[in-house]
Amino acid sequence: MMHNIRWDDLQFVLAVAERGSLSAAARALGVNHATVLRRITSFEKDIGLTLFERPPGGYRVKTEMREMLAAIESMGRTARRIERVIPTLGKGLEGTVRLTTTDSVADLILPRILGDLARLHPKLSVDLVVSNRHVDMARPEAEITLRPTSAQPEGLTGRRICSMGLAVYAHPDYLASHPSAEPQDHRWLAISLPRTVVRDWQDRRIGDAVHLSADSFLTLARLAEAGLGIAMLPSFVARNSSSLVPAPHFPDRIEFDLWVATHPDLMKTERVAAMMNFLADAIAAEAGMLA
Repeated sequence: MMHNIRWDDLQFVLAVAERGSLSAAARALGVNHATVLRRITSFEKDIGLTLFERPPGGYRVKTEMREMLAAIESMGRTARRIERVIPTLGKGLEGTVRLTTTDSVADLILPRILGDLARLHPKLSVDLVVSNRHVDMARPEAEITLRPTSAQPEGLTGRRICSMGLAVYAHPDYLASHPSAEPQDHRWLAISLPRTVVRDWQDRRIGDAVHLSADSFLTLARLAEAGLGIAMLPSFVARNSSSLVPAPHFPDRIEFDLWVATHPDLMKTERVAAMMNFLADAIAAEAGMLA
């Protein structure tokens, strides 16, 4: 007779199915390789079926088991929705809100704004998740995202706050020693983040003339201050530097929007909505600095 199926077991099944190996699933779940193997083996024994083919180098869901996997994935989405909503119920403007944003926004824009928020809502805490890479809002990693993007993040609901401008900057000493207007004659400091408007501009404009790359505009600004090259930077990042100036031979400009957004399930939660509106209003008041 089949045992009762526990959601805890299904998380291991999903992790292996999504990532294709025991080691990748173990990293995602924060456990060791042996634990994942044991839980998968136990689950297959309980249901009397083999879910995975085990070719060299990975795990693959058997063709005849894909319908079962689809049902497990549906349960996963429901469970994650419950995980998102439960912490928000009945707390008003108390408790903790998890906010994810980039390092440049966290470092240069948020400190004063979060100070004002603390004075206005002293019982509301903020858990700041700083990452320049995509954060999956379908999982309970964060409740609000505040990020520069060309469009509202897919699957989220939110508000466009303002436009952000980027231009090419360098140290005056670097520009004096590199007067050429040809991109290939320069040492470019490039952003390494994929699927961004800056990355697209780099591919078109400078090609393979990349001297150094990083996944942080703050880091690129520090490298440019050291005279190591020239970079396309957000203007608010460059203005925070006492030594960077616009590069006159490269008048290129890029604009994209700053959005604050959340998962639709959380939009009616009072503390999430209040914090989103506060962030949007406070940042919009300083939109000129970001343009």
